[in-house]
Amino acid sequence: GSPLRINATMSCVVVLLSACLAFASGAITPGASLVNKYTFSLSLDDNENYWLFWSVDRAAGEISFAVQVNNPGWVGFGLSPDGRMPNSDIVTGWVNSEGSGFLQDRYSTGKFLPSDDESQDVTLVAASETNQVTTLEFKRRIDACESTDRPINVGTSRIIWSYNPNDPQDDSPSALLQHTVMGWRSVNLLNGDGGAKVPLPADVQEFTVAVENVPVPTKETTYWCGNFTLPELSNGGHIVAYASDITSGNEGIVHHILIYQCFNRTGFHLGHDGQCQANMPDEVANCRGAAPVAAWAIGGREVRYPADVGYPFSGKNGVQTVVIEVHYDNPQGKANVIDSSGIKFYYTTNLRKTDAAIMEVGHFVSTLGLLLPKGQKEIVTTTLCPADCTRSGLPPTGVTVIATFLHAHTAGVGLRLRHIRNGMQLPYIDRNDFYDFNYQDFVFATENTTILPGDILQTICTYSTEGRSGVTIGGLGSKDEMCLAYLIVYPAPELVTCFSSVTQTESTTFLTEAFQKGWASPYTGNEQHQLVAGLDNLDLSNPPAAGDAYRAFWSTTQRSALCWGPNHAYITGGDYTLPSYKSLPPDPAPVCPSVAPEGTEGPPGATGGPPRITENPSGAGYVSLASTLLLLACAVAKVLIA
Repeated sequence: GSPLRINATMSCVVVLLSACLAFASGAITPGASLVNKYTFSLSLDDNENYWLFWSVDRAAGEISFAVQVNNPGWVGFGLSPDGRMPNSDIVTGWVNSEGSGFLQDRYSTGKFLPSDDESQDVTLVAASETNQVTTLEFKRRIDACESTDRPINVGTSRIIWSYNPNDPQDDSPSALLQHTVMGWRSVNLLNGDGGAKVPLPADVQEFTVAVENVPVPTKETTYWCGNFTLPELSNGGHIVAYASDITSGNEGIVHHILIYQCFNRTGFHLGHDGQCQANMPDEVANCRGAAPVAAWAIGGREVRYPADVGYPFSGKNGVQTVVIEVHYDNPQGKANVIDSSGIKFYYTTNLRKTDAAIMEVGHFVSTLGLLLPKGQKEIVTTTLCPADCTRSGLPPTGVTVIATFLHAHTAGVGLRLRHIRNGMQLPYIDRNDFYDFNYQDFVFATENTTILPGDILQTICTYSTEGRSGVTIGGLGSKDEMCLAYLIVYPAPELVTCFSSVTQTESTTFLTEAFQKGWASPYTGNEQHQLVAGLDNLDLSNPPAAGDAYRAFWSTTQRSALCWGPNHAYITGGDYTLPSYKSLPPDPAPVCPSVAPEGTEGPPGATGGPPRITENPSGAGYVSLASTLLLLACAVAKVLIA
């Protein structure tokens, strides 16, 4: 069959059977009241037993949470620096047999029962248990006001979660039994999933672009490419949303998927299927990297465009032929993996007001473009998309940013997209100081951000090479590095890509000094990999002059930049000086209350106990009539199906 799969049929759902299957499997369907009450929601576990809901009130400096867990005992929820218990800010809570809810603010220093915080900075709002499903609603400040509280930062938060089917004996917080189920997940709490609330149009149809039956190699990094044509529509269509369609069981191997537009609209070389660098026809190779139609990476969720914006395809001027690029990350060398992953697109033939596009800015992906010596806690690199590029490639009124997606590999620990206008730094378009290679999602803009002609963009990447045995280079492999930012914008500009690197003069000066002074090992031959092998022993601490020279290499004021439009059409480029600008003021210090939140005194008659709230006591700990009827209905359905 063709790698392009089109499915525009309507699905019929048998409500009773679905309910029975969900009940039997243990998965829970989040309550409609919580879905409607909170801005964001997602399941923290693959089995959908632990749901998280949240809303952010920036004006009040607060974030409100709800957890709904398929568990009748205590539940835990926390913020962790790395997905593990040590140094985590944790709350534990439960609802007892009388319907009273309890919540405790804690801090963990190891893999044992977290200790109580001296200041209880989490407020319990509501608690209930129905049909053995526990729901806790609570709120806390975004900033950290105590040394044992973790702030909720812009970018990735690592959430840890746990539960045990038993409440603590006598409602004593010190009597919590060890968790029976636990896990962690990276989530963007402050920006959430901003596109999910946009409803799909009533006439929405879908198609899927995917590779088919790829025998994934056992080597660590593979890029697989294929090209094909999209559905042909005489008047064109608008893509209004897209989402990953990953082959079941391959979620840990498919790292990212990119769909690129081809500007030769005929069906050339359709059916090409193979590794991206292996004998690709020129027409296919030229599409790759030309103009992104869709971008997804591991951890990413569905992308939806605003109600009046769409990505054009088919018709007179829209995308008709595309190339798919799938990055397989297989560090464990798994064998016999067959993959048919891709991107599912949702579209309408009721054309929208404005066309969208995806821009890409950052560092050239080249071997010697990113030289990151081993053993470094922090290396910061800075790129430049100069004013010439935006002046020549953007429409007169500029473009509005819908969402951004920051991308590095396994050494990346932080990325920022700086925005400069008329010598003044504006708020970062995107910022993630706690980057997670396995969680790369589009972040939807919470404020109206416009990039004007003449603006300057800088992608700033921070890496850590501690624990690495040799130099890290720029490249496609997961252990190589990148420094990129993707921006979904409208109206569609001429500018598609804007890349830069340290100038060749600066690179040559540093490399010459490193080898002449013995900071790097001598190498023979003229091949690039031989030069890289010589840099494996580059140690920036011995002698100190090596570190000084390396930092000077990255702090140099010159960058070579190049920007182009669709189909690699040259716009402008050259050597540029990094801009001088007035920086943003430092992040303000948290404004902390002078008294503890209401309700932290604990239940009546207790000292130092957790906040307590009584809600729906008659429903706690009992199977409801609805649950009984559902069990009976399931039994009947089983007989009917047999």
